Amino acid sequence: MSAIYSCGTCGVVTVAPQQVCHPVAQPGKSEFCNTAPERGALCDTMREQIAYVCGKCGRPAEQAELLCQPLMTG
Repeated sequence: MSAIYSCGTCGVVTVAPQQVCHPVAQPGKSEFCNTAPERGALCDTMREQIAYVCGKCGRPAEQAELLCQPLMTG
């Protein structure tokens, strides 16, 4: 899997750090999934791309494989 980044403002996770306003490199899924996500407003570039949320912690992501219990949104 590619490198994983979370946004330090809203908590969304992605493999594309340029898509979030405050990218923070994550060593692996266990470092962020099943932890409380940050509660800031979603990054503007990610609003339309969020397709999944984690069923355990509510963290948003654009790809299911970035979460331990992915649930489709909408």
